[in-house]
Amino acid sequence: MTVHKNKTFECEVLIRESLIDSFGHMNNSRYLELFEQARWDIIDGRGFSLREIVKNGLGPVVLEVNLKFSKEIKLRERIRIVSEVEPEASRGKTMTMKQIMLNERDEVCCTGLFVFGLFDLKARKLVSPTPEWSRAIGIAD
Repeated sequence: MTVHKNKTFECEVLIRESLIDSFGHMNNSRYLELFEQARWDIIDGRGFSLREIVKNGLGPVVLEVNLKFSKEIKLRERIRIVSEVEPEASRGKTMTMKQIMLNERDEVCCTGLFVFGLFDLKARKLVSPTPEWSRAIGIAD
């Protein structure tokens, strides 16, 4: 995972056989899995691990997803996932993260917009972002 100064995060993924469908390209549900893994890599790498979530009873929850597919991703392609919280679309208890999958030619293959928040596992409701959460997702130092 690479972190840039402007709080964008990047990771690379090799598209393996298990991600491909009968049409010879990546199955639509796999895009969600790869985007999710990239988000977990971000927060885990910044101290907000699953162990911390269980310990503190606060964790991420996705509230809304919008995916736009632009180009096929095929077997054994190497892709890059670029992720960033959009400050202008984040207010109160919810935030929006934009994630983009790019192929080896730097062409956008898929753009995902994810509205999410911090969920209190005991109270079963959204809570305001904590300083730890804000750092983990890159909206605070």
